[in-house]
Amino acid sequence: MARFVLKDTFYKKAKQEGLRARSAYKLQEIQERFRIVRNGDKVLDLGCAPGSWLQFLSGMVGKQGTVIGIDILPTPALTAKNITTIVADIRKTDINNVLSRQAIDGFDVVTCDIAPNLSGIREVDDARIEEIFGAVLGTVEAALKPGGHFIIKSFFTVVQKGISKKLQERFSKVSLYKPAASRSVSSEVYYICQGKKSDTPVRREA
Repeated sequence: MARFVLKDTFYKKAKQEGLRARSAYKLQEIQERFRIVRNGDKVLDLGCAPGSWLQFLSGMVGKQGTVIGIDILPTPALTAKNITTIVADIRKTDINNVLSRQAIDGFDVVTCDIAPNLSGIREVDDARIEEIFGAVLGTVEAALKPGGHFIIKSFFTVVQKGISKKLQERFSKVSLYKPAASRSVSSEVYYICQGKKSDTPVRREA
């Protein structure tokens, strides 16, 4: 019973507030706790369809900010002027071309709520998670500014230790967080990665 109450609570709230998916509240919780996104930021959202994270990110960065969304599926048009969506497979996308076309020198934040199609077969699922993580991490390494922040969804699997290690090598602080808006029966969890390491890190003012 609790499972359906949770679903109904966030699903109905999203509909009432004009949000495209209940997953938007996961990002809202993360933002309230970690303050990852700031006014004026340039943000890249990977796996952006149907656009619920884009909706929240648009308000977070304000009129002076920019939000670019990439997904293999088309994202229905959004009215906010600071949002641009691109249909592309991140496993095959040259992010440097995206930066050049959008006249952006780099992103302050990268977010990723991609969920691979899980089969229930451990070896298959682990391989899919690793493939997507590798593609996303490559994008982050190329597009995220030094000192920037990164949010990515993952799942409790045997590959998690390796994922954690790679993130800790690249960021000053890595936290594991499960939002209340996540279903209790789901194994999903979010890595909140703060301060991309660099020899000359960019200091983000408070």
